[in-house]
Amino acid sequence: MSAIAAPARIDRFSAVKGVPGLEYCISGPRPYSLELSNSSDMICLLLGTIVSDTRYDDGPAAPFTFRAETAAYHPRGGSMRIDAHDVRHGFIAFRYADAFVNRIADRSTEPLRRAGSRSNLGADSIRHLVRYARQKAPGESGKVDPWELQCVATLAWIETTRHLEHASRERKSALTDAGFATLETYVADNIDQSLSCADIAAELELPVRAVFDGVKARTGYSLYRYVLEKRIGAAARMLRSGDAPLVDVAAACGFSSQQHMTALFSERLGTTPLRYRNGAA
Repeated sequence: MSAIAAPARIDRFSAVKGVPGLEYCISGPRPYSLELSNSSDMICLLLGTIVSDTRYDDGPAAPFTFRAETAAYHPRGGSMRIDAHDVRHGFIAFRYADAFVNRIADRSTEPLRRAGSRSNLGADSIRHLVRYARQKAPGESGKVDPWELQCVATLAWIETTRHLEHASRERKSALTDAGFATLETYVADNIDQSLSCADIAAELELPVRAVFDGVKARTGYSLYRYVLEKRIGAAARMLRSGDAPLVDVAAACGFSSQQHMTALFSERLGTTPLRYRNGAA
């Protein structure tokens, strides 16, 4: 039985000739051990799936699989150790010093850095770039074209940071549990008003689409139907607990008229408000 080769230790990056602030590392399809303290931002293009034990910063090592045809972003200031024991195709990694980033980035990367390392970043543009890089990768000891390497590195930065920024905007524009609780309180406190979608979204400081999607995901209702159900519920409570005239109940619950309330009550509950009150009594 042949001995299993020890993992290759990777701890050195090479400068891209004629491109200040850009370094690269190419690893082939074999097990490896990588330990780094990031003095620069790093983006790794996964040419194939890599199964590993990975530790970030001071956290514990844990099993982790880097998926093929994705990117990983590791900001400066962090550290990591990756012990890869099942490797297909390997990876190409780039380290970007400020001298390079300042020439290609049109905005600050500090928000991305604060979010920490992110792996398995997938998008069509990233996948196509990785496929191109896999075809062009010369291997760990092969010659590289500095111009082509610079173009791949630049595209890796642009597409990876664009994906991260898009994901960050989506998280910020999502209706959270706390946001939904605020929506419930706002609707209840203003049930007698003529609520609008724009007013509700403004109260939550979210795009209208995010409110629509969030309410649908949590209740199965459209925003219109959700508010309507709240109006009907409020009217039902008033009818059960008091003897206010129906026209006053309709006004207090935000219906445009008593007739409007009666029509919706009949449609939703199969009875009129007056019959509902008499049945409750």
